[in-house]
Amino acid sequence: MQLAVAAKPERMDLAFWRAALGYATADEDNTVDPLGHGSTVWMQDLDPARPLEHAMHIDVSVAREHVDGRVAAALPAGGRIVDDSGAPGFWILANDAGNRVCICAWPDRSVQPPNDGS
Repeated sequence: MQLAVAAKPERMDLAFWRAALGYATADEDNTVDPLGHGSTVWMQDLDPARPLEHAMHIDVSVAREHVDGRVAAALPAGGRIVDDSGAPGFWILANDAGNRVCICAWPDRSVQPPNDGS
């Protein structure tokens, strides 16, 4: 699981989060547990068109072969697709309250290459 925090760029102080969590640098916009036990924390620019109340969401990384099933299971459980433009790498879903979750193919939102019969 990844924890995505949307914030104004001037407030995305990853140095603070790294120090507070004891995490290491993974990339310029995220930080990871060096022991591999905790979730990745990822900072994302805040969308000015969206209210701040839904600024945080969770990214759920699922093996490529299971991601379609995970999305399909979330829909009858009260979810709706907000954005599937990144599919099959990732889908953004929300519940009735507007809380969002990204279902991401793992590793790295990758997709399986087409089966060419070889």
